[in-house]
Amino acid sequence: MPDRHGPFRVARFLLEIDGVAKAGFTRCRIPDSSTAVVEYREGNDPPTPRKLAGLNEYGSLELRYGVTTDAIELYEWRRLVEQGKVDEARRSIAVVLLDEEGAPAARWELRNAWPRRYAAPTLDAGRSAVAIETLEIVCEGLRRVDTGSETDGAGERAEHGPPTPRKPSEGLTDLTRRYRPDERPNLTRKSPDEG
Repeated sequence: MPDRHGPFRVARFLLEIDGVAKAGFTRCRIPDSSTAVVEYREGNDPPTPRKLAGLNEYGSLELRYGVTTDAIELYEWRRLVEQGKVDEARRSIAVVLLDEEGAPAARWELRNAWPRRYAAPTLDAGRSAVAIETLEIVCEGLRRVDTGSETDGAGERAEHGPPTPRKPSEGLTDLTRRYRPDERPNLTRKSPDEG
């Protein structure tokens, strides 16, 4: 077990695409998650608008990687979108931050992700540098997932064995809690004389 002092470092990470392909990148910017604010006010309200929650918005996942002879798959993935096959291009993606020993330390899962932009490297005969490609990926949902490590607050589970591995898409299709009809909470109010 690694000696855990402070937060995890950003230098070790990998990507899982559809839970199968594992790929390494030189840089990965994880999307942000925000909710739009809708201001609303009626004439008899105080002179301050109400702040209502609007649509949830997710940023883009940006990946940078060095050009190699066998790294054509990501460009081919982008070509599906250019050909109008967006539904075929949608993938479940997981970004996994690794600890000092290479074990998963933190995990972010993206739902219905597809590449919106590809940028080829800038070539310059006067520089000694690596040719870097960039892929920008959009998604319809982002979720940070508990990896079961002690630093994620899952130390109590260690007695019962390791956590069950998750598929990147598991739990992302419906983020709302569902109740069976017999488990629905009773939301009716009792009148004061009902006790």
